[in-house]
Amino acid sequence: MILDTSRVLLDVAFETPEGGARKALVWFNMGMAAPVLTRTLYQELAIDRGRPLRLWVGDRAIMAEAGDVVDGDGGLGVPDFRHLFAPKPVEAMLPTSLLQQFIVTLDYGRHSFAIAEPGTRKPEGVAVPCDVNLKTGVIAIQAKIGESVYPLALDAGSGYSWVRGDVARGWMAQHPDWRRAFGAVGPANANMVDFAFEKDGVEFRVPRMTVGALSLDNVGALATAPILGAFADGLLGDFFWDNWSKAAPKPVIGWLGGNVLKDYKLTIDYPNRMTYWQKQRSVDLHELDQPGLTLVRRDDRYFIGNFVRKARTAGADAVIEGAEIGDELVAVNGAEIRGAGKEAVLSKLHGAPGDRRRLLLERDNARIEIDAVISGYD
Repeated sequence: MILDTSRVLLDVAFETPEGGARKALVWFNMGMAAPVLTRTLYQELAIDRGRPLRLWVGDRAIMAEAGDVVDGDGGLGVPDFRHLFAPKPVEAMLPTSLLQQFIVTLDYGRHSFAIAEPGTRKPEGVAVPCDVNLKTGVIAIQAKIGESVYPLALDAGSGYSWVRGDVARGWMAQHPDWRRAFGAVGPANANMVDFAFEKDGVEFRVPRMTVGALSLDNVGALATAPILGAFADGLLGDFFWDNWSKAAPKPVIGWLGGNVLKDYKLTIDYPNRMTYWQKQRSVDLHELDQPGLTLVRRDDRYFIGNFVRKARTAGADAVIEGAEIGDELVAVNGAEIRGAGKEAVLSKLHGAPGDRRRLLLERDNARIEIDAVISGYD
């Protein structure tokens, strides 16, 4: 498997109408219910004419009826592959709803993805029970934080863990030391959408979270901001989470994403409702470290969507001198980033706290160069 901003991508082969193999790069997404194809691939495979979808992940054949497959230009709620992954040519999304009869293993350390029949191999790691929505394939575990238990989805399709803002704000009111930053930064900013729920979110770390017999330490997550504004969300509820969690087996308060899962070899035994966690590496406490910018991607270009403030300062670092919201980020340390993938851009910005990055910005057709200090958010 290929990791892109900690999301899982797979090389698969689709069966063509002529019986041949059409190779494509697909996104393995545990948080959505139906397979999605770009319109071009949808038509090429004759799904629009009622032909079932057939594909191979390695040597494992997977199938879905035409009526269960979503045309990638279907509108609201359909992922924009280009926005998320370009220049990688992702053409489809593979959900877990098609894999529920199997045991699925994501070995992040070896970058391998395995599908096995139940009973063919004994899973390795700490066993943690899970619930499964039989219609969508979305799974959830019970996470104990302090003395309370919360349902959380597992989503290898998301590069970072996100939590309902109203729930997380309650935690941080009791534990203000959990806060790390105001405004999405680094891998928490992987979606790069121009919406407040990401741009105005709060990064935090839960010192310890217990799931079954497993302890997860220093779990990094983004507490989302109200998508409709604090007043509207107070009246109508959290629009994003209330809708997204309908696909889960029960109402969840968030998901554990790639920033947590990539430290493990994770095996999901769908038929027996069990997950297995084998530790592979320690938590990276410096994964967020970069200049305090939240980025928004439009086409193949990157713009400043917000300035990030460290939680432990009085706010002096909330603006990078010489930069303005809406400026286009054109280059980092002389390397042009127009057309670059999100992971490449975040990698160029990442570094050791106190180091500097030379940023080339464009505003009103004029270019400005500034030095930006890397902040630490450990």
